[in-house]
Amino acid sequence: MDKRSSRYNGNLGRMGKAMEANLFEFRIVNLPDGNQVIDPSLKTPYNSLTPLQMAEYLEMDVQLAYMDRMERKARAEAERRQKLARNPLWRLACLCGMV
Repeated sequence: MDKRSSRYNGNLGRMGKAMEANLFEFRIVNLPDGNQVIDPSLKTPYNSLTPLQMAEYLEMDVQLAYMDRMERKARAEAERRQKLARNPLWRLACLCGMV
């Protein structure tokens, strides 16, 4: 099973695997100055959250899944452009003014 199918499950984002273990793969840490930081090295079990916190964690999980998806797309596009730039036929087409 590849990384995408085990980590991402449809529209639920990264919760596919987290739902099996009943925990989130991150923790929202409140700082003394009022800011919040996401710590991916810590895990958060569902039973330790209030309903309001659960809603906040669900929203954050969807946002993180979206950001991961956009990062993967950008990485794939950069790789595609790099391969295209190295292609000698593409360079020849550019020199001839065909592109």
